[in-house]
Formats: sequence, structure tokens, C-alpha cells
Amino acid sequence: MGKKTNILFAALFVISGFCYLEASGFRNFELGARAATLGGAFVARVDDSSAVFYNPAGVAFLSGIRLKTNIHFLKLRLKAEYPGSQEPYESTPFQLRGSHFISLNIKDRIGFGIGGFTPNSMETKWPEPLAPWAGHYLSIISKLNSYYIRPVLAVKVSNNLAVGVGMDFIFSDVIWLCDRVSFFQGIDPSLEIDVASKSKVSGKGIGFVTGILIRISENLRIGGRYQPKVKLDLEGLNDFYYRDYWEPAFFMNQEVTSAFTMPQEFVLGFMYSPAKNLNFQLDIQWNEMSKIKHWEFNLNPQFYEEFEDFYGFRPEDVRQGVDLNLRNTWRIMFGTEYYLSDFIALRAGYTYQKSAVDGQMLHPVFPDLDTNILSLGIGYEGPMFAIYMKDERIGGFSFDIYYQYGFSPSSTSTLTEFPAAYKASRWIIGVAVGFNFGS
Repeated sequence: MGKKTNILFAALFVISGFCYLEASGFRNFELGARAATLGGAFVARVDDSSAVFYNPAGVAFLSGIRLKTNIHFLKLRLKAEYPGSQEPYESTPFQLRGSHFISLNIKDRIGFGIGGFTPNSMETKWPEPLAPWAGHYLSIISKLNSYYIRPVLAVKVSNNLAVGVGMDFIFSDVIWLCDRVSFFQGIDPSLEIDVASKSKVSGKGIGFVTGILIRISENLRIGGRYQPKVKLDLEGLNDFYYRDYWEPAFFMNQEVTSAFTMPQEFVLGFMYSPAKNLNFQLDIQWNEMSKIKHWEFNLNPQFYEEFEDFYGFRPEDVRQGVDLNLRNTWRIMFGTEYYLSDFIALRAGYTYQKSAVDGQMLHPVFPDLDTNILSLGIGYEGPMFAIYMKDERIGGFSFDIYYQYGFSPSSTSTLTEFPAAYKASRWIIGVAVGFNFGS
């Protein structure tokens, strides 16, 4: 095998090992460190191999072999103030995420890339059931992760126009833990004990993505990305258990099915460079969240047969879940970059993401809020030399580091079951390392 092939296979091995790194809101963080520093405005920029995600068409303009590894540390804090509670309840998950990309220039006008990343996720984790919070009948833990493997192919139609297309191989898992009213309510008061329910399901699906990148002039670029919706059929197990010593065997490990739709999205981006060392980026993104209508889990009918045999009656609630009825939403992203020298750049950005939930219907399962995110970072990109032959350039090296702070204004729900006031904040620290060979 040639040197380039060996490098490509080694990088693919790295992706396979890291794309499953553990992962509130639904996709309000960035997958590339450079893009994150610019507030996520990267669809018209795409000058590193994270173009695989942001805009596949950009891969056609990348020379040589390029690798980019991004690591992000996130701390989320979501507060729910419930009438009558002395202190607000808090959900504070700490998360580690990674995204990894490779691009390869096959011919002068054709580029190939592949990436492993987690674009869509959400997580809330409320106080443990031993000290139950006021919303424990609705949700204690709700978590969704989606892992994507995306190969893309891009073609330069002309020197200033490229198009790209990619396939998405999606692997997703969902967890929901809550307390629920006992199956025995109204049947036998002596058995009316709250039952805990934990559903854990997983599944996979296939989707696609397309992109376009146009260089209007030396100073102006326009880019776009489109992804259709993808429905994932999920299946797994549901554990029922009492918070007491007595646990009938059939309450354990019941089969359960579910489904979730990854939303359709469209992004339009612009990049303008008024001077050689200064540029601005602006992206506008639309997400069709209205197709996500339910958070539900359906039990295997066999469970009810066993229950009826044991107790002499059949529970009626086959479906467990809540109605989300989300609405279509949008986000706006702005970033600016200033080069202090040929190799070092300062970057800053701002993102505003509109909530997908009507404020009056905020639910502990998915308490999505309007979010403001401020970004600041610095990046280096320059030559890389051989260790023992310092005058021999063997490629390029890049390093990016950034910090983001996000905050959401308070929003009060009028949900009958849980009329709480929610408020959120978050911080993210990210780093990225990139290598270029043959460029």
C-alpha cells in the first residue's frame, strides 16, 4: 500500500474508536472547534475536513489528505423552580463529545471525506428518586444520543462551484426513567405503590445530505446544506420495579418499541472578506422539529398477558410517554476572524437558537429554551516539519481552542402536571488538532 492509503486507514481506525464518545436542548453545540469559535457559521467557510458535516461540497476544494479531531467538554445547568419548593431543582449533566473527520483529494476536481460525529442529542437528569423531585412522575432521566458515520463525495463543477453528497449511517439510543402511578390504582388500595419505569431502546437508520459552495468572488462565498428527515425505529427493554422489597418477576425486562424522527434541516451561509486578514461569516438554519410529536414507548402485549394471568385484570395503558408537539425552529449564527499573522487567528462568534417548544408547554422530558451562545477562541495553522530534519516540510498542522458560554432567559410553563419556571446556562471548552499531507 502507498503512504496515503496507510494514513487513510489509520485515521479511519481512529474514527471508529472515538465516534461513540458519550454525549440540553437538541443540537445546540458545534461539531468542529473552528466552527464553534465562529458561532457555528461555517457553511460557506468549510476550510478544514469538518466540511464533511458542515457542507460536503467544501471537500472538493480541500487539497491533499486532511485529518481533524475535535474534543468538547460541556457542563449544562438547567434549573426548574416549582411553586412551593424551597430550592430550584437542577439537572447538571457533564458531557464529553468528540467528532473526527478525514478528507482526501482524489483528483483535481473530486474529493472524498468521511466523519464520525454526534450531531443530535439531548439529556436531562433530575434529582435521584430516593429524594424525588416534584416532577418525578414525568421524568427523572431523559436522554437521546445519535451517532453518525458519514462518507461524502464532492465534485468541482467549475473553479468557483462545487456540489457534494453524502450518506448518513445513524445509530441512536434513548433512555427514559420516571416514576408512574401504580398499575393497581383503583383496583386494590393495598397494592397502590408507585412503580418506577425505565425504558432503554436503540436503533439505526440511513439518511443523506447534500451541499453546494459558490465562490462569487475573491471576497464573497455562499454555501448551503440540506438534510431530509430520517425516521428511526427503536426497540429494547423496559424495567419496572417497585421502590420497595417486593418485585414481581414479570415487571423486569419487558420488550418495548419506540420511534424517533431526526429533523429535516436547511442551512444557508455567507462569508465576506473585506480585507486579507479579516472575514465575517453568517449562517441561518431552519429545523423541521414539528415532525417530532411524541416521546413514547410501547410495551410488548406479552407483558399484559402475564400481568392478567397473575392479577386477574389487564392494564389499559399500553403506551407510555408524553406528547411533545414541537414546532419548527431556526437559529442564526455569526462569526468573525482576524489574522494576527500568517499563522495565528483570533475568532469570536454569537449564536441565537429559538426554542422548539411553546413556552407554556415546557416539559421536564424536553425543556428546550431560547438560547444565546457567545464564543471566543484562537487558532494556529502553519507548516509542519520533520522532527529530525527541521528544514523539510512534511505537511501542515493546525490547533484550535475555544470557550463558549450559553444562557437562556427564564420561561414559565403552564403545564398542568408541572407548572415550573425553567432557566438554563452552559459552558463548553473545545480543542481540535489537524494534520494536512500533500497540500
